[in-house]
Amino acid sequence: MEDINVFNYSKLKLMNEKPSKIVSWLTILAIIFILFTIFSIFLKINLYSQHLGYIEINDNYNLKIIIEDKDFPVKNNYKLYIDNKNYDYKIININKQVGYYELLVNCNIDENLLINNNLVTIKFQRGQTTIIKELIKKLKKGLI
Repeated sequence: MEDINVFNYSKLKLMNEKPSKIVSWLTILAIIFILFTIFSIFLKINLYSQHLGYIEINDNYNLKIIIEDKDFPVKNNYKLYIDNKNYDYKIININKQVGYYELLVNCNIDENLLINNNLVTIKFQRGQTTIIKELIKKLKKGLI
């Protein structure tokens, strides 16, 4: 009979166990990746753009919103939020300045916000999208 060398036997045993652990970790990672992909395809998220605005006193109270060039296309179908409260609005005038746009908006704001030159943080809800679409946009933007 052959003598079994204890050192060689343990080395062979360890070499046989490594691939099974690698395969199990790769399967776990593949399952997590598939679940994340399914989750990101079907989950809808709201897109918001945040801007700075201030109240201006005219014949009626108007809201001036300052928007950077990159965020400009603001449409009337967007939802306007001030302090997490939704407001109806109508764009009266758009002034192009260097590096930003100034929107004059007519909306019915709460009484506690109606102070001349009162700065408010404004959010526009631009619509809904999925996580995977946003990731693809960011990847394209980064590659181009």
